[in-house]
Amino acid sequence: MAVSIVSTDDPADVRRALNLIGGIDRFVKSGDRVVIKPNICAGKPSDTGAVTDPAVVLEVCKVVSECGGQPVVCESPIYPFPSSRVFRRAGYDDFENRYGYPLLDIDSSPSKRVRIPEGVAIDHAVISEEVLKCDVLINVPVLKTHLQTTVSLGLKNLKGVVVGKQKHLIHLSGLNEGIVDLNTLVKSHITIIDGIIGMEGGGGPTNGRPVRMNVIVASDNVVEADSTGVRIMGGDPKAVEHIRLAADRGLGVLDGFDIYGAGLEAVSRKLDLPKRPDFNRMLISGMAIRIWDAFRRPAMKVLRGEQVERRPRLGELVIDHDLCDGCRLCLEACPVGALSFTERLECDRKTCLLCFCCAEVCPKGALSKET
Repeated sequence: MAVSIVSTDDPADVRRALNLIGGIDRFVKSGDRVVIKPNICAGKPSDTGAVTDPAVVLEVCKVVSECGGQPVVCESPIYPFPSSRVFRRAGYDDFENRYGYPLLDIDSSPSKRVRIPEGVAIDHAVISEEVLKCDVLINVPVLKTHLQTTVSLGLKNLKGVVVGKQKHLIHLSGLNEGIVDLNTLVKSHITIIDGIIGMEGGGGPTNGRPVRMNVIVASDNVVEADSTGVRIMGGDPKAVEHIRLAADRGLGVLDGFDIYGAGLEAVSRKLDLPKRPDFNRMLISGMAIRIWDAFRRPAMKVLRGEQVERRPRLGELVIDHDLCDGCRLCLEACPVGALSFTERLECDRKTCLLCFCCAEVCPKGALSKET
């Protein structure tokens, strides 16, 4: 197992990163069907740090093609974003016509419901058939933060092989364990982290702040790639639950592996990572809120004659009504129908699961978590 770090602002240096871990020939043979899975989660350009740079994906396709592999780029954006609009706004709409490498919309392609034998949170998932039948999977995430999982790197990026709304199953069943469950079934043969422009702040994965990091990371192990990515962001992989759980379940190690190329000290920066205290874990279950509301609502009615909307508490959903433009994408994204829109957007806090799927799809950044 090995990790390479290349300090660069040039997407072509994907080749150098791969050569440092043994070269593409180590993984791809002539005739192999190779799925390249970038992060094209939302309709934003790569200079926002939200999506993988198309130039990085192009270099991966070229390297695969040169050794006789058959590359196909596959993605399913955050539900309910329509893939065609997302690909266009992210700079991928003409990818196939311009470069000759196919771009597969997972949401409108054949898929299969498969069992996850080692599943802890989920025992099945609906996954792209192209992903299931490929010979090699190259995982190409962005170096960025995520309001629910601290970071979104290689392990988290594989949620995009799940079709459309089926991704909500992972949120409802336990996001961190669900991410690991998915990675026990779908294996990343190579992980290449696009850290040329990354993202920091609590608005990730779509509404954080772009930050130029000028780094590319490559590895033959997704846990070790992610651990390196977290350290480059100034964090501790042991403090990122899904990465730690993946290591606990034998998918890789958090340290002790070889690093080639630039040293961590040369590329690391202390980024603004979302804070995830253990107390938020209790809040995500919604149990504390439901217990409180059960006592609060009758009391408010007796003491004041009416119920008043309370302010969001630690870990709850915050709605910035000034930023909200009424697009209602969040209503479609909510798996339990907790959001409604009449004169303005409202959240039923008794129903809300605190999965923050709504915040992921909000194009204006009007939804966030109270910290």
